[in-house]
Amino acid sequence: MSVVDTCFLIDLIREDPGAIHFAVESPLLSTTSISAAEFLYGARISKRPGVIEAATAFLAHFPILPFDADAAALYADIAAGLRDRGDRISSFDELIAATVLRHGEEIVSRDTHFSVIPGLRVVSY
Repeated sequence: MSVVDTCFLIDLIREDPGAIHFAVESPLLSTTSISAAEFLYGARISKRPGVIEAATAFLAHFPILPFDADAAALYADIAAGLRDRGDRISSFDELIAATVLRHGEEIVSRDTHFSVIPGLRVVSY
């Protein structure tokens, strides 16, 4: 199962052709609790009526992988390693990567900075 990041969720709901094509070709998609939080935050601060309800209903179509104690330990290793190399990315993306690695999956993203994380398989769309 592929794990989609926040930008994929946004692109899919905005009907980006690349995201739609990927979703059609790979129907077994999940996301992380961190991406779900980022996605819902964006919906919550939206000024348009009904967005939070639509975002919540949209997320219901994806299994959500939890950030647990094992992911926390992986996050610490990832963040410290990237810091030592001078390659830090956003903490949210490091948390997402740790969750994906903890569950032994690949991440689907158009964000190329995920490639700095050792062992993380990144699939673009």
